[in-house]
Amino acid sequence: MTVGMEYLPDQNGRYKDVEYWDERYKTEKSFEWFGDFSKFQHLLVQHVNKEDAILVLGCGNSSMSSDMYHAGYVSITNIDYSSVCIDTMSARHGANCPSMTWHQMDARELSFPDASYDVVLEKGTLDAMLVEEKDPWMVSTETACLIDQVLKEVVFGHPGSVIPLRSRTGFWRKHRIRLSADGCRPF
Repeated sequence: MTVGMEYLPDQNGRYKDVEYWDERYKTEKSFEWFGDFSKFQHLLVQHVNKEDAILVLGCGNSSMSSDMYHAGYVSITNIDYSSVCIDTMSARHGANCPSMTWHQMDARELSFPDASYDVVLEKGTLDAMLVEEKDPWMVSTETACLIDQVLKEVVFGHPGSVIPLRSRTGFWRKHRIRLSADGCRPF
């Protein structure tokens, strides 16, 4: 899947700037980081119950949430820190997915009560947070603290799972579940 040249930032560091995403979402209709729902459906069916309360971090303009909704996962909350994205996606899917919600929110500063979600999905959000790292396998102390903060906030007080959807191997902490195109394993 190729991103049109008009959507590539002049510097990779821009992937972490809300201004970059606001501008991109004004014209880009949809983009699937790492693949669409069909690529991950077989893994989600194994590890996510249809009645689970699901939080999607950095939902972007992907059809993943609406595809999941139509597959029977109806308790989905989507967040993105781009208000342009949230306004567009809410308008696009509000009528067809009435119980799915959309919130403009930064994943580093979630405002949900503890234990609100059974499962947290992310598909590229953590990558955007890591964009300035020289080596994703040896992250800086500052980035490690940021990732730890996000993961603690979304799972604190709840035995749920954080499920990053990726097409490559990850390096996250043990006791969390990681789904990738090649299977599911603790990390």
